[in-house]
Amino acid sequence: MRRLNHLSALLFTLCAGTALAQTDPGQAAASNQAAAPNQAETLDQAAAPPAASAARSPMGLPLGWRSEFGAGLIVNPKFAGSDEYNVTPIPYFDFRYVDEAGTKYFANVPQGLGGFLYRSGSQASGNSFKVGASIAPGFNVRDDSIDGLDEVGVSTEARLFVEVARGRWSGNATFAQDVGSGHEGAYLDLSVNRRGRLMNGRGFYAVGPVLRFGDSVYKDSLFGITPEESIETGLPEYSAEAGVERLGLQALVSLPVGKSKWRFTTIVRGSQLIDNAADSPIVVDETQFFLLTSLTRNF
Repeated sequence: MRRLNHLSALLFTLCAGTALAQTDPGQAAASNQAAAPNQAETLDQAAAPPAASAARSPMGLPLGWRSEFGAGLIVNPKFAGSDEYNVTPIPYFDFRYVDEAGTKYFANVPQGLGGFLYRSGSQASGNSFKVGASIAPGFNVRDDSIDGLDEVGVSTEARLFVEVARGRWSGNATFAQDVGSGHEGAYLDLSVNRRGRLMNGRGFYAVGPVLRFGDSVYKDSLFGITPEESIETGLPEYSAEAGVERLGLQALVSLPVGKSKWRFTTIVRGSQLIDNAADSPIVVDETQFFLLTSLTRNF
């Protein structure tokens, strides 16, 4: 597990270093959000005031770079299908560049390092179409708690995502391919979110269903048992073919701490393994949870 924690910290540090290298200190402005995976534009809209001036972002904030720092905690299964969980404290950061259309570039813990390649529609009205890309950490792992099974560490994923927003609703499709030494496969995430404001617009939420499809490489790395592993573990050989992996519900809540510049943000996801992912001999609990929570300050 130490290796997983070290790799996570390295990924976050690389993202932070790259973002800082591009930041103009004279343009830095305070951020008031921390985004869920692949939801930067969705949450810009959710947190936006009813109207914004032309000289400011749709959220009413100065244009340019904004930054947010703090501490976070990630809770994720020790392996896909485990009934035990890793609890990993992490440094949390969120850098983003905002122009008249909203967020253009970002670097933060759940989304990684990336930006939007195409944006159309009216951000202020909540109707938009976005295409973006990023490099981000993937936390689906298989650790050495199962003797005889190959370990799968935190992955480095290249992601391409498309988002359509209409009022308080948005839909997202994200394709991810591991380009590091994690699951080495690819998957497709589909999600729908209902967004809204809390605490007179100073807080916000997003909630909705999520569905994941994985290719055979991705699913085999997490759920498969090779002949060699079968001999080592005594478990039957198993191959998880491409298809649906899980169906779940994800929610984000972000709230200010009093009237300070501090903000508390929580992302939680509960999902159910289905199809041949749930049938794997290594699966102990088909119901899986993920939690990322952070306390951050705007600068």
